[in-house]
Amino acid sequence: MQIITLTTDFGDIDPYTGIVKGVILNIFPYAKVVDITHNISPQDVWQANWVIESSYHYFPHGTIHLCVVDPGVGSARKPILIETKICFFIGPDNGIFTGVLEKEEVLNIIELTEKKYWLPDISQTFHGRDIFAPVAAYLAKGTTSKDFGKPLQKEELVKLPTNNFIKNEKGCIGIVKHIDRFGNIITNIPDSNIPNKIYGKFKNIDFKGLISNYSEAEPNKLFAIKGSSGYLELFINKGNVAKVTNAKAGDKVEVRFENIVVK
Repeated sequence: MQIITLTTDFGDIDPYTGIVKGVILNIFPYAKVVDITHNISPQDVWQANWVIESSYHYFPHGTIHLCVVDPGVGSARKPILIETKICFFIGPDNGIFTGVLEKEEVLNIIELTEKKYWLPDISQTFHGRDIFAPVAAYLAKGTTSKDFGKPLQKEELVKLPTNNFIKNEKGCIGIVKHIDRFGNIITNIPDSNIPNKIYGKFKNIDFKGLISNYSEAEPNKLFAIKGSSGYLELFINKGNVAKVTNAKAGDKVEVRFENIVVK
């Protein structure tokens, strides 16, 4: 059994997700297709990067991760296949695989140019159906990665900016990396960098203390917690940080270690 995961911004109203699955199963009916999410905010490559980075390593060795968040569909952006030591990634070269490229040893990167592995008719708006889905299916069926096109170097790929985390002996400054459906703020501050006693500021709201679980926090006040993805999170017990602060990806988060102010 070969697992293919799907991460898209297609939502659950239109038939796009089902069509992609149909293409995969028509080529390789023995594939096990698993939905990670289809509710990435439309065209949000930052959110797609976070979702992929946070989820891929929980799947078995050899899993094929297909991600279609593709605001540049039909343009000159490259369709790519990344082969790492543990799994494969297929999608557009627009930064959605930045986290993967930082964490994993890459064996091969292929620009998808071999049209015999695409559908016969290629639209300008649905490469998820016409290129990425059939490539994922043929890869699951046993085609080797190098057969799909020409090699690329890691340095050639588009990467999202990652130099927005600063740490010194006084504290650290990071940004909002993701906002989940509960309104919790997931930062880019690794929780390994955080001592147990901290203070901080987000959108002119102070928070104090690092809570070990949500229920410990006083309701309706901002607190920090070490999140399940390995990064510091901000939350309001029985509340929604994103709504209260009008937060968005990229907003600054300041953390200062006990008794030391970060300016």
